[in-house]
Amino acid sequence: MLRTELRSKRRPLAMMTLWTLAEALPAALSGRLVAQALDGGFLAGRVATGVGWLLLLGAVSVLGAFGQRQVYPHVADVVEPLRDALITRVVGAALHAPASAPTGDPATVSRLARQVETVRDCVAGQLLIVRHFAVTVAFVLLGAASIAPGLLPRIALPLGVALLAFVLLLPALAHRQVELLEAEEEFAALASRTFAAIGDITACGAPGRAATELDEVIVRQTRARQALARMGAVRRLTVAAGAHLPAVLILLDAGRLLRSGLPPGAVVGALAYVTLSLEPALRTLIQGVGASGLRLTVALDRLSAHTCAQTSVPARVSAPEPASAPAPAPVPDRAGGCAIEFDRVSFAHHPQAEPILDRFTLRIADGEHLAVVGPSGIGKSTMADLMAGLAVPTGGAVHLGGARVDGLSAAELASLRVLVPQEAYVFAGTLRQNLLPAHADPAQAAPTGAQLAEAVALLGMEPLVRRLGGLDAQLSGSRLSAGERQLLALVRTFLSPARVVVLDEATCHLDPAAEAVVEEVFRRRPGTLVVIAHRISSALRADRIVLLDAEPAVGTHEELLAASPGYRELVAHWGSEPWVHGRPGSPVA
Repeated sequence: MLRTELRSKRRPLAMMTLWTLAEALPAALSGRLVAQALDGGFLAGRVATGVGWLLLLGAVSVLGAFGQRQVYPHVADVVEPLRDALITRVVGAALHAPASAPTGDPATVSRLARQVETVRDCVAGQLLIVRHFAVTVAFVLLGAASIAPGLLPRIALPLGVALLAFVLLLPALAHRQVELLEAEEEFAALASRTFAAIGDITACGAPGRAATELDEVIVRQTRARQALARMGAVRRLTVAAGAHLPAVLILLDAGRLLRSGLPPGAVVGALAYVTLSLEPALRTLIQGVGASGLRLTVALDRLSAHTCAQTSVPARVSAPEPASAPAPAPVPDRAGGCAIEFDRVSFAHHPQAEPILDRFTLRIADGEHLAVVGPSGIGKSTMADLMAGLAVPTGGAVHLGGARVDGLSAAELASLRVLVPQEAYVFAGTLRQNLLPAHADPAQAAPTGAQLAEAVALLGMEPLVRRLGGLDAQLSGSRLSAGERQLLALVRTFLSPARVVVLDEATCHLDPAAEAVVEEVFRRRPGTLVVIAHRISSALRADRIVLLDAEPAVGTHEELLAASPGYRELVAHWGSEPWVHGRPGSPVA
């Protein structure tokens, strides 16, 4: 993928190489100029000549700095279009994925965009480092050979061994880098989930377990960082072998070199090549490739895997084999009269936590209107999640339409049930687009304009539609109150083809009169209605009521009043509220 994008950047790459030659002039001439300053100047008693050679070295250094400055615009000409091209690839793949894949991570585009920025920065760094090192090594070896050919093996052999050792070390470094990256991502994901669920964790008495899980991930992250640091120490040994060892060899052999007729300045010049030019270039290469180079490899690997996976999805989906077509969603058992069944269901957030449900059994007939009541934090929303397939029982099974909920696909679940949470979702687009439900089956006909208008009128949303400017007005969530967002979600749900509707305090921001209208409209809608009630009026309108408490109970309002002290206490609390509205003839005790 990277090679493909870089092929079109030959001109800026060529210009970078040309200016690199100017940038590397100090590396090419430093040893020679130092040798001339000593042998032809200071050691010969000609101070002015020595100073002149050093001034020339300073002028060459200025020219090298100018060449380095000219390199950066051409680096930008390479990496900025590269970043744009990669962004186009990965964002396009991510945005097309939902059309062909049932699930996806909503943070995918953002995460991949950050990885593209990592690629841009690392490619720039590698271009600066590698091309400078290559030219510097070539000039150092040529310069040392021009001083004395016998110096060449003393520099080239240790350098070659060091580079070979570093290349052999790269797979282990890459492995450690990946381990650290995965540990960091695991910690970020676990911390996000833990902090988002801190209320549930506290309610379940599991803060100790949550802290232990975080500690374990932090320990893994620390160990991965320490392992990478140890590999970094080994990596730095290659710098010593490739740059410091040649200097040691030259010094150890200095006496023989001088006796063979090599001037003292030439020996010092050879040391200058090694210490002033080769050592900084080698250190920068090993540190840069061992750090940003490995990050570049990991990021490119993930981007390539993502784009390949996403671009291959349409090919599979566009022409599926008949034999591999998914089985049709199971149809609810109308004749059996059972739309939802809890079969000895148990659920706990953790094995050491108190179960929210313990071998709970319940049958909800198709077309029944059920209310679920109980104290705050008792598990009403968990029960709704179990019905909707968003939570998996730790024991027993939940059946929907005659099939186990945890065995249904997302598309099959979407065709059978709708769960409306307390916080309603508003999407970017027009009001009409927000009101029309998304169908799991593309072949299913969308609601007609007349059906949409009827739903808006039945649920009392016409004033809101007029205020917003009609069904084709662009919608902004900031213009809607919490109650208006709930009303919008309820219209969308009413138009859904699903037979089971679960309202998880989905009317809590509506006034009691509007809530009564909504529940009455949904009661007349074909199918089953389950309401997680936050007012006694919702319970009074239901066919049956489920009380979640220390001792769960199921029955009509009158049956629970007679048999359940917990329900009587709850109703007494509700009865003190000014917004209580019961069914006609149903007094609140």
